[in-house]
Amino acid sequence: MTSPLSRNRSRRATSSIAVRVAHAVLGGLMALGWLLLLVARPGDGDPPEWAGKGQVVEEVSAAPGQGAGTSAADLVLPLVAVLVAGSLAAYASTRRIRRARTRTTPGKAVPGTVPLAELDRLAGQSLVVTDDCVRTSAEELASVAALFGQEAVGAYAEAVAFARSELMVAFLLRQRLDDTAPDDETRRRTLEEIRARCAEAGRRLDAEAAGFDLLRALERSSPAALESAAARFRELAGRTTGAPATLAGLHERYAPSAYLPVAGHVEQAKDRLVFATTHLNRARQALDRNEVARAAAHLRAAEGAIGQADVLLTGVDRLAAELAAAEARLPAALAGTDADLERARTVPAGAVGGALSGRVAHAGSVVADVRREAANGPYDPLDALRRLVRATAAAVDGAALGRYE
Repeated sequence: MTSPLSRNRSRRATSSIAVRVAHAVLGGLMALGWLLLLVARPGDGDPPEWAGKGQVVEEVSAAPGQGAGTSAADLVLPLVAVLVAGSLAAYASTRRIRRARTRTTPGKAVPGTVPLAELDRLAGQSLVVTDDCVRTSAEELASVAALFGQEAVGAYAEAVAFARSELMVAFLLRQRLDDTAPDDETRRRTLEEIRARCAEAGRRLDAEAAGFDLLRALERSSPAALESAAARFRELAGRTTGAPATLAGLHERYAPSAYLPVAGHVEQAKDRLVFATTHLNRARQALDRNEVARAAAHLRAAEGAIGQADVLLTGVDRLAAELAAAEARLPAALAGTDADLERARTVPAGAVGGALSGRVAHAGSVVADVRREAANGPYDPLDALRRLVRATAAAVDGAALGRYE
């Protein structure tokens, strides 16, 4: 179906061409009229005599000085006028048609400038695609490294690390845009930087992809790859049996906000391992039938599921270690905060106005809340440390400012 914009544009082009053709026809008629007037001009003031049906009975004499008939010079100017008018009309029509065909967007958009909303969409799409590429590359890297060793995949490991760092910076830039409200020019520069970093990450991965694909092809065509994936599967299955106990300990010792990020990780890891079991069996059956391509497809699916299960179980163990470390550091952090607040209270009240006393009072309230939560339990030690750091930093900065004034 033709859009209204296309129909309006076609009507405008047609009407413009019609006007120019009409101008050309009018110019031609005027020139023709001029020519007829010159031809019909009398010789000596008397009209020529005509007899019969178009037969000339008396021809006007062309003697010098009488001015009868028309000369070649009288015809030059009208013919030139006709030719010029026709040429101008043809040139204008050709130019108008060419401009209508080559114009793709209405209005006065600056060539090469992407609208800000479209640039924002493209930047988000680049983040999603690059994140998927980095995750997939990391999973494949772990599988190949387990079979051939780290030295064989050293170049690709560096490429994956570089791409991951570029992606991390791009996500931080995106987060900064979401947390602040910059002007359009700053937002455009940041979005372009996000796209550039994502493109650089993809370029680096592509540069090392050829050598890695060779190793990947060897791995997929070798029965040893299946055994390597099965060994990783067995190791994760053993970790899965102890993960529920770790998660139950988190439930008992800490507040829900502390263990909520990994609440469903154990069940998801079990589902991934069930999926991996199915495809490992199918890959083994395909190898027995010498169906290498089918075996490689099932092996890749199993390896992806094994990698995801590894990430989920590692997340549970890492969070448990971080919470235990934060819980151990909390008493020293409370003591340090008390010392900082005592020093802040020694600053004269008038040095920085009433702001310092308010910051010190707020930090003291935070310290009291953290102590009460830790004594009563369960609580979130990571959140408690973050609150102490923020409150203490505000009070210490104000005290330092007061000493320099």
